Amino acid sequence: MPNPDTFTLYWSSLDMYEKCPQSFLWNKGWGVIDVGGGPGQKKPKPYKKSEHHAVMGTVIQAVVERFYNDELWNVLQPMMLRDRLLELADEYLRLELAKRFVDWRLAGMTREEMAKTVRDGILGYMRTMKAHRLLGPYAKAELDMVAYVNKWTPIGGRADLVVRRDDTGTTIVDGKNGRRYKDGKIQVDPDQLRWYALCFWLSYHQMPDRLGFVYYRYPSGDPILDADGKDTGAKEPGVEWIPYTRDDLKGLAQRAVDARKAMNKERFQATPDWRACRYCDYESVCPERQSQKADNRRSPKSVEGLLDGIGGADGGIVEFTMGSEKP
Repeated sequence: MPNPDTFTLYWSSLDMYEKCPQSFLWNKGWGVIDVGGGPGQKKPKPYKKSEHHAVMGTVIQAVVERFYNDELWNVLQPMMLRDRLLELADEYLRLELAKRFVDWRLAGMTREEMAKTVRDGILGYMRTMKAHRLLGPYAKAELDMVAYVNKWTPIGGRADLVVRRDDTGTTIVDGKNGRRYKDGKIQVDPDQLRWYALCFWLSYHQMPDRLGFVYYRYPSGDPILDADGKDTGAKEPGVEWIPYTRDDLKGLAQRAVDARKAMNKERFQATPDWRACRYCDYESVCPERQSQKADNRRSPKSVEGLLDGIGGADGGIVEFTMGSEKP
């Protein structure tokens, strides 16, 4: 349970709080507030939810972390390295499936298909890594950075990968296993990487040179397909580089200060919106959201009335991160 006196604000918590303060409270708990699970505890979830959406990203993260932090590239020959990575993929997949509840009816794939997606993602990342030089004298996966915006606002970020090289400088990478939308986009928030840049800046007193999202399903060099699955003749870049400025980081720092002040004042009102609510575990027991949905049904011509409920946590686009945030 978050202790207001020692709580460190990570990106996932800031993002959740800004979208819906009540969702943050129910998912995290705060101080001695009792939302049904006891003082300071999170609210009990209304039902057991399938965690298939988290398995693949967690497994890929674990294998890539071993690749970097155990320096497997330095101790194994190429073919031995490939075999070892695939062994680790199978091992971590077994572990994740053993400890998580997975409803295969909702997963949209079999266990074998999930295993193949994981293996393809890991091997595809190796191609992207070579193409963009994501390996160097310093290469650290899951780098935890904790710093202070001011003495009342500690913030943290756990970067999936930080690489330092003479030719490319310092690169911070976040891995995504998401599928594309119909318009060719993948659901990402550039501010997540900018948040890591802020944490890096405050921790090491320097700005990173590159920020990038790595897309495991679309490794560097693969053909880019159109909506009908036909080759467009273009090649996947493997990485989407995210621009940022010093002012971007200052803006994020101010958002952190504002959010932390509001948390300390126990401002945890509900701000329901279908874009966030459809992924919330507590949507079905949230009075404000259920009231909003009832209003939307009475106004079917509104945009929210037309779109409310489409997709959901187990439909549409599912996104997995390579790393994880602190609870």
